[in-house]
Amino acid sequence: MSTLRSLSLGIGAAVCVGTVSLLSPATDATAAGRVTAAAIDFEQAPPAVDAIHITSLGQQTGGNALLALTYSKDQDLPTQIPFNAGDTTVQLQQDPSNPQRYTALIPFDFDGFVREQENRQILAQSQELVPEFSGRELVGQATVQFLNPTTLRQQILAGTPILVPGPVLPWPAALVRPERSLMVTHPGVVEDPTRTFDACTGAGNPNGAWTFNRMMTNMANQPMTGVLPADFVENWMRTWGTSTSINTFPVNLRSQVITQVLNTWPRIASTGKLDLNRSPFRLLAIVNRIDMRGNSAYGGGNAGETRFVFGVLRRSGTTCVAAPFTVILEYAPNVNGCPAVRNLANQWGNLGTLSLGSATYNAALQAITDPVIAANASPRKPNGSAINQIRSNEFLQNPWELREFKILQGSPQLRIVPAAQTPHHSRNNTALLANYINTFNTQILNNTYIVPLSYLSTPFQSGSVINPSPQQVWKAPGILNNNGRNKFSVNTCDACHGAETQTTSFLHVAPRSPGVQSVLSRFLIGNGSLAAPTTFTMPDPVSGTPRTYGDLQRRQTDLATLQSSTCLSGSLFHEATRAVLTASH
Repeated sequence: MSTLRSLSLGIGAAVCVGTVSLLSPATDATAAGRVTAAAIDFEQAPPAVDAIHITSLGQQTGGNALLALTYSKDQDLPTQIPFNAGDTTVQLQQDPSNPQRYTALIPFDFDGFVREQENRQILAQSQELVPEFSGRELVGQATVQFLNPTTLRQQILAGTPILVPGPVLPWPAALVRPERSLMVTHPGVVEDPTRTFDACTGAGNPNGAWTFNRMMTNMANQPMTGVLPADFVENWMRTWGTSTSINTFPVNLRSQVITQVLNTWPRIASTGKLDLNRSPFRLLAIVNRIDMRGNSAYGGGNAGETRFVFGVLRRSGTTCVAAPFTVILEYAPNVNGCPAVRNLANQWGNLGTLSLGSATYNAALQAITDPVIAANASPRKPNGSAINQIRSNEFLQNPWELREFKILQGSPQLRIVPAAQTPHHSRNNTALLANYINTFNTQILNNTYIVPLSYLSTPFQSGSVINPSPQQVWKAPGILNNNGRNKFSVNTCDACHGAETQTTSFLHVAPRSPGVQSVLSRFLIGNGSLAAPTTFTMPDPVSGTPRTYGDLQRRQTDLATLQSSTCLSGSLFHEATRAVLTASH
């Protein structure tokens, strides 16, 4: 891993999970440890960078600055690489005398970059800290670093190449209020009487902006598809009622989902259809996952995901309680390009200035979520919906099971699909798994891999994920690098919700009772709280090496960096070096 990449991982991490395949389903292997240009999408798997230089050229045709990126060795790169500087796309040209060095004329805001470094100098004097992450793991804390503004001005005037090291880019996590801008669980929001509805208490608005009813109705999009929303939901629920096969692996029926949820769901007497106004889904959290965005320097730069976490309610006679069953609706905002993504980041960040759960706060949050949830929010996607996928986490019967659903092209219904980044459990502790992790160790460490459907002509990716007791981690005899094993394991559904992160309840956001906030996992908040997340340290399940996690702190740092730099200054370097996150969790 390059020095610059390893230092910049804490700045942010992202991937549009399940929407892009970096390796085709039939891929068996590339040359060990190499990423080929033909196999990757740089927006989702940007090349690792060793060094960045920017040189002021004054007012030159085609741009006022020369950008030079020196890429790490062992990357099979094309001679030209499209690169986005704000809204301008340029071509990075390979230097014939140094194949690792690429240059292009770009527009650049030198004054803005100096101001950013001046602000960083002030933060450094107050001993503000920036957490440094490698993937999901905290590897250190460092005081804010900066380029000396006086020296920087002199280099700009003289046209001297300016070396931009990774540590002068990320911002302190403390600039972001996570309970308002990242993970919203406050009862004043998730029980807003005009925007949410609770089928157990009967409180709220059955068609409110943040109700399961509204979201599934828009997702079905009957005017476009001709599918009744009630049928859309029932067809989805009935997928648990039959056994099937995904990627040759059996996905067994889960009869208790039918018995405890679908069969107790109230129906409209005149039609027999599910009454979506009384949907048994309680809102637990509204989640900002802009950290999962693509890399805007090398592509369109999507805005990650906006997620809604619901807890399923279970009725039995006159009793109605929260079940051990959650469903996450994961939407992709129809926002692309550096300026638009940063505008959305600022909208999320500005929520931190408002009183949580107030009428002003809830209206501002709805202004962010409405364009994502709306019918026809993404006209080019199936059903016109912005939904990326729906994931379920259910324990109505043994063993605990996770599933993933998508609306596929050519069909307006939700279908179960292979689980992102997770092989079938039968591949654990096998030579096949060891071969995969060893072969793609560099990609795994650099977050540039996607678990393929098939590996070495053998079905690999799972159709559903079971999380047995005792919990397991992904390991196998013969794995050469335990750091690669750990990163691979943390990115799977079962180990991330299990022993690799000590998430003993299998849930990162737990079902709740009325009036109560959902309990969050230590993986998210560490030993702190939602308002003040920290980290926690645990032994690596295989090697015993201490591993430190605190994912909300990582997300804080990412959003703080997005808000604190502009597209034609520090943000440009941030994007050029930012690794994407291959996990969906």
